[in-house]
Amino acid sequence: MRVFAILLTTLTTSITPVLATELSGKASAVDADVIEIAGTRIMLFGMESVERKETCTIGGKIWECWPAAVRQLETLVSQGDTTCTQVRPPDRYGRILGICTVNGRNLNEAMVRSGFAVARTDETTDFVEAEKAARNEKIGLWQGTFLKPWDFRAAAGILVDRP
Repeated sequence: MRVFAILLTTLTTSITPVLATELSGKASAVDADVIEIAGTRIMLFGMESVERKETCTIGGKIWECWPAAVRQLETLVSQGDTTCTQVRPPDRYGRILGICTVNGRNLNEAMVRSGFAVARTDETTDFVEAEKAARNEKIGLWQGTFLKPWDFRAAAGILVDRP
């Protein structure tokens, strides 16, 4: 009996949780770069958008850019079911980092290409050209001035980054 207890203890302490590799379903926008599918929050990998308390300017006038970015994400996910592939384990808040598609279109890239998100080159360089095109066309956030999310967090004393 003692051998069985030792074996059971060894087995249960050495089991590593398996990561969910894919989530699919109807998504909703929770933030400008976070969606939720079936109760799981997914931060979009390789890109970031403005922070909730950030204000941007267009022609020197204040523009509430965060709600505009959230609306853009809502519009994109409303076009069909969303499928996300997890690329990192959940953070302390239970959010995972993922690459998502809606009707076969890369959602992460679409947010950057629309100008409502910027590429995170520390995660991937896949969206650099999409950002360059949006910036050149002065669309989304690029129609005015804004701080990149990491610069806004640093200026505000927010020390939280990606999971």
